[in-house]
Amino acid sequence: MKIKKIIIIALLLITGAGISAQNEKDYSIWKDFDNNLYVDGGIGIQTLFTSDWKELSFGKQLTPSFHLGIGKWINPFWGIHLSAYGYSYNGYRATPLGEMEPFSPLNNVDLDYDGTFRYYLRYMGLRADFQFSLLNMIASKERPDKLYDLVPFIGFGYMHMFPYRGTTKENMLTGHLGLRNRFSINRYIDINLDLVGQISDNYMHPVKRKYATSLAVNAGVSFYFGHRTFRKPVMYVPVEAVRYLNDTIFVREVPGKEKVIEKVLANRANVVMASIRFDLNDYIPRKGQETQLIEVARFLNNNPDAVIRIEGYADATSGSRHYNKELGQKRANRVKQILVDKHSVNADQIKTISIGDNEQLYDDDSTWNCVAIIRLIK
Repeated sequence: MKIKKIIIIALLLITGAGISAQNEKDYSIWKDFDNNLYVDGGIGIQTLFTSDWKELSFGKQLTPSFHLGIGKWINPFWGIHLSAYGYSYNGYRATPLGEMEPFSPLNNVDLDYDGTFRYYLRYMGLRADFQFSLLNMIASKERPDKLYDLVPFIGFGYMHMFPYRGTTKENMLTGHLGLRNRFSINRYIDINLDLVGQISDNYMHPVKRKYATSLAVNAGVSFYFGHRTFRKPVMYVPVEAVRYLNDTIFVREVPGKEKVIEKVLANRANVVMASIRFDLNDYIPRKGQETQLIEVARFLNNNPDAVIRIEGYADATSGSRHYNKELGQKRANRVKQILVDKHSVNADQIKTISIGDNEQLYDDDSTWNCVAIIRLIK
C-alpha cells in the first residue's frame, strides 16, 4: 500500500512539473508572493460509506462538515491547495453480540439489545491537493475574463479521530479526489461548490471491509490577494527599433540598438509600441502624447501588412468591474479612431480589446493603469 501511495504522489509531482515546464516560456508569475494567492472556507454535508451504512436512515447518514484552506495558482493551469477540514461522521454496525474483534476501537460503544450499534466519529483532517484549471487547459491559454471554471483536484492527507462516546482515538492517512465549480464574482471573490471523495483505512470494521470512503458536498467562498492574472513577458522597445527592422527610416539612435533588434526578432509578436495614458474615468488621451501616435501611424502606413492590437485598461480602485470593462473598450476605440481619422491608418490594421481592471500593469501608482497599450501582433 505504501508503494502505491509513493507512486501516485510521484506521478502527481511529475505531471505538475511537466505542465509548469510546458508553459514556462509563455507565462511569467508575478514576482510578489501574494499574487494568485487565496484563502477559502466553506460548510457542507457529508456521508460515510462503511459496512452496514445502509442500515441508517438517509437523514442520519448525513452530517455537517467544514473546511478552511489556503491556495496558490502557480500558473494559469495548475496550483496547490492546503486545507483543514472535519467535524463528524455517523456509522452503523450490525455485528451480532459476541462477535466483536478483540482489539476493535468500537469495543466500548454501547450495544443495542440485539448486538447492533450506532457509532459517532469526531475527527479533524489536514490535506494537500494539486488543483488544475480544466477549462484553461482545454483552451491552452489563460482566460482572464472567465466567470466560471471547473477545477479537478487530487491529493493526500492525514486524519485524526478523537475519542467520543466509546470510540478510541486513531490516526490514519487519507486520499482525496474532488471537483470544484468556481464562480467568479469579482477580482477578489469566488463562490465555490465542491464535491469531495475520500478514502481511508476502515478501522471501524476492517474484517468486513478494508477501506472506508466518504463523500462531501460543500459550498464556500475564496478571497484572493494581489493580482489574479498571469501575463506574458512583455518587451518594451522604442518604435524606431521596430521601424528599423522593416527597412524604414531609422529616425534616431537607440542605446544598445543591436541587442534591442535581436530581441525584437526573437519575439516580434509581443512588442509594446506605445502606452497612451488617460485621466481617471475619461477616455480622451492626455495631452502631450501626440508624438507616440504619430510614430505608430507612420510605422503602420509604411508597413501595410503590420497589425496592432490596442488594449484598453482601467484603474481597479474605482468603478465596478462592468464599468471598467466598458471604459477600457472606449479608450481602445478612441485611440483607434485617432489613428484612422487623423493619421489615415487603415482600420483593418488595428484590433481593439478591453482588459478593464482584470489586469493591473502598474503597482507604483494605480492611476497609471488608466492606459491603452498599443501592441504589435503581426
